[in-house]
Amino acid sequence: MSSAHSKQDIQRFWGSLYDSLYEDVDASLTPEILKQSLEALEDMFRFREHMAVIDMPSHEIVGKKVLEIGCGAGGHSALFASHGAKMTSVDITPARVQSTQRKFELLGDAAQGCRAMQADAENLPFEDGEFDIVYSNGVLHHTHDTEKAIAEVHRVLKPGGKAVIMLYCKSSWQYWINLWLCIGVLMGRAFRDPNWVGKATEWGGKNEQSVENPITRCYSAGEIHKLFSQFEKPKLRKREFYFRLIPKLGKIYLKFQRRRYGEHPGGLLVYGEPWVIQSPLELWLGKLMGFAWFITTRKPEKNTKC
Repeated sequence: MSSAHSKQDIQRFWGSLYDSLYEDVDASLTPEILKQSLEALEDMFRFREHMAVIDMPSHEIVGKKVLEIGCGAGGHSALFASHGAKMTSVDITPARVQSTQRKFELLGDAAQGCRAMQADAENLPFEDGEFDIVYSNGVLHHTHDTEKAIAEVHRVLKPGGKAVIMLYCKSSWQYWINLWLCIGVLMGRAFRDPNWVGKATEWGGKNEQSVENPITRCYSAGEIHKLFSQFEKPKLRKREFYFRLIPKLGKIYLKFQRRRYGEHPGGLLVYGEPWVIQSPLELWLGKLMGFAWFITTRKPEKNTKC
């Protein structure tokens, strides 16, 4: 666990990334554009077998109290709200909270009772057993104390409640080849900087990066099972493999990929730009060596034995 960076550093980085990725998209949203964008987002997620649709099927979240930890610009939360979930969405970064709340307002009656608020994943301001589902997509590996954040997920879930979490996968091409070999070893960063993975990941959008990413962690399957030891045995799925992330060569491939497979508008709400569509080979390789662990588990029911 790193202590070199404060939570203000984390806020600063993710606030800066919000400005780079989402500010322009959010400024153009209307109720009609948001509705169309959510339909495109859901279609993109189905193509990628993302946990937002596979592990959060729309018919199972209607009327459920759902907490999203790390709501980003609110695309995932707005999608769940549009399918009838009673959303509470938290983020440590004020701009992202405001962005999510604005999307709830644009949804109108479809998001009645939904709320976005600033909160720390390690110290959630909720009662024990308050939620039916806790969802978090690629967030808890960026907090100071991931173990404490997972313990908070367990605490705020009802007995039998469901956790749907994405964490980065160490047993992946992205970690061992793109990051460890190319950046960590060949560029020497792994030997002189304890936060080299953080500095090598996450940035995007229209602005030049001026703030470093304080923390990024990756996990093996064994480490995931240890993290979720308070829960029922988690179901793990690997996804998300991209040739375009290979250093240097990826830029050449990206030009081919964009011409050959095109772009999907579903990326606008969650990436600030259209998503370049994966090839069938990349989709298949994602199941074997993808960078995302899609984790689904439940908080055990209360022991009723005397």
